[in-house]
Amino acid sequence: MGKTTYKRLKGSQSFRQRLLLATLSSTPIIIDEIRADDMIPGLLRHEMSLLRLFETVSDDCVVEVNETGTRLKYKPGIIMGGKNLVHSCALTRSMGYYLEPLLVLGLFGKKPLSIRLKGVTDDPKDLSVDTIRNATLHILKRFGVPSRDVKTGLPAHLRPSPFTSKPV
Repeated sequence: MGKTTYKRLKGSQSFRQRLLLATLSSTPIIIDEIRADDMIPGLLRHEMSLLRLFETVSDDCVVEVNETGTRLKYKPGIIMGGKNLVHSCALTRSMGYYLEPLLVLGLFGKKPLSIRLKGVTDDPKDLSVDTIRNATLHILKRFGVPSRDVKTGLPAHLRPSPFTSKPV
């Protein structure tokens, strides 16, 4: 096989969007200088957790992070989806941070996506699970995307939330 060509990016801005677009376009990326000048350099816990989530819902995804976490090499795999998947979200961001890219990835998976997320359901930075359930999922229904079993019920910091989507 031929040599893989990576698109080079710098900095941590729009991290989720970069990963999502790289995955959807099957474009390998290298992100350098991730918070290189910060007091605590490199990827944050929730960003590492998001990378693990992308690995969970796709096959042949390759993630390489240097020792300091300031350089990421990401080669997207095939979005597979899957049933009965479980992901423990980092507690530094709410599940909305993870659900937003999952909504898109679920539409393009080879199989339906059924995943249980464990973690914080809302925080001031991201959409809450309730907002996503009551607004975003209703919009997707108009496009023929079924969604069901989005549940919450435990205290906000412990609520698991399954998410289901069907590929188009």
